[in-house]
Amino acid sequence: NGGKIVVTASGVHDPASPGGGVGVPATLGDLKGFEEQGRTFEMVDGGEFNADKAYKDSKLCNVLFTRELQRRLNSSSSTKGIVANCFNPGLIITTGFFRDQNPAFVKVFDFAATKIAKVTETPEWGGAALAYMTTSAVNTQGEYYTAPAGSSKFGEGAFGREFTQTVVSQEAQDNAKAQKLWELSEKLVGISA
Repeated sequence: NGGKIVVTASGVHDPASPGGGVGVPATLGDLKGFEEQGRTFEMVDGGEFNADKAYKDSKLCNVLFTRELQRRLNSSSSTKGIVANCFNPGLIITTGFFRDQNPAFVKVFDFAATKIAKVTETPEWGGAALAYMTTSAVNTQGEYYTAPAGSSKFGEGAFGREFTQTVVSQEAQDNAKAQKLWELSEKLVGISA
């Protein structure tokens, strides 16, 4: 009777965040893609495919999933002690995430983000953030954790200080949308409650 579930999210789930405000912002709309197009959907909101928005939307889905999972865990006496939270490991360029991008773009972006803007994190920082989420005394439920960009410079001292529970985007606070996303997802993958 206890345990932790940690989901990887990202600050780009929030259109008001620096990364979320670049390009097409995350929004799931009324979930028309899931609802009307079923397994052939391209975008959750029913729009045309856009890789940048798809990534941002997936992170918004992760936050909504975490919040709905926690609600469901709390509704059963057998799972009430299980904690689900999500976190943002930060912008980590050196992991191969950009492997399908133009190599010249990746070098320029890496230099600008790392050396000039100083908004990237190291793979070690991202791993330490995950370790903090799983091993610390974090006992919040259904919450989102992040730190300001570049917090890896503070090392492990940032955990619990710069890296803390943070308010999610307006859309990610929509409990009805979280529940509907869960139910439509169950339907898409053939699981019944």
